[in-house]
Amino acid sequence: MRAKTAITTLDAANGAIILVFGLFLFSIQDIIIKYFSSHYSVLQIVFTRGLIALGLFLMYLQFTRETIALKSQRPLTMLARGLLGFCSYTTYYLAVAAMPLAEVVSITFTMPLFVTAMSALILREKVGVRRWSAVAIGFLGVLIILSPRGEFNPLAVIFAFIAAITYASQTILTRFLGDHDHPMTIAFNAILIFTVASGILSLLLFSGFIAVSSNHPSLEFFGRAWQLPSDVDFFLMLVIGLIAAIGFYCLSRAYCSSEASAIAPFEFTYIVWAVVFGYLFWNEVPGPTTIAGIAILVSSSLYIWYRERQIQRRETALVPAQAAEMAQQDTF
Repeated sequence: MRAKTAITTLDAANGAIILVFGLFLFSIQDIIIKYFSSHYSVLQIVFTRGLIALGLFLMYLQFTRETIALKSQRPLTMLARGLLGFCSYTTYYLAVAAMPLAEVVSITFTMPLFVTAMSALILREKVGVRRWSAVAIGFLGVLIILSPRGEFNPLAVIFAFIAAITYASQTILTRFLGDHDHPMTIAFNAILIFTVASGILSLLLFSGFIAVSSNHPSLEFFGRAWQLPSDVDFFLMLVIGLIAAIGFYCLSRAYCSSEASAIAPFEFTYIVWAVVFGYLFWNEVPGPTTIAGIAILVSSSLYIWYRERQIQRRETALVPAQAAEMAQQDTF
């Protein structure tokens, strides 16, 4: 078992940097998968990506000769985390198939708000009234994004919210597993579970046990038959396999080394890349309502981070003072 250590401000800063880098990689993956959504199955993409990423993990461990146990100390928790992650990533890309990228990311990345709430309720991390207020304001931003004037697909919106809730739950479990398993172990098992789950669902679809019949872009993306990729598309699948291997490790490392509520607000950087890439590749320009909602959502997340920093500084300053007081008491 890995020893549980105190989280410092430096840990939070390093965790935030690693998280932002991992999210940037995943934003590049979004471009490729949105391109794939019109002619491949999301299950085929997840399965192929997983096989490639698992191979890269094993090659890395063989090359570096690191002695990292790939078996989790908490297998049931790891399984729950992997299934939540699979649900999150799958529903996220199902939403991306039917909606503009920036809008999907804006809804999905209410995740920091869910993480802050779950950090208080599940991890028992201190979350005061001000941060609870920021969470409420963040949800107000989401309601603005979802205003009647927005062009949204109801089913895709549901998928995006499912992705947000399951991603937040996965993040909380990552913080717990970080006290027991190496980040590499967490990342490897996540991709293994993704691969097995997508393979099982594909077999159920092929056998007719699960039937998906709809013209909805999200459901077509889920139920489409597998097909042999072209040379270019196979290369792109190799790229997303590499991104998955590095990205999952970055996210696991970030949330293992930092308090969830401290770095989760940096997830909002994903929204920035979604807006930029959505415009560059698909000429998707967010409307005024979406921009206003994003601004409120990002501001609330930044405030949560600001309050976390204040609390950490205060606690750091109190430790030497308390030690000095105890030493003074010992002299009497």
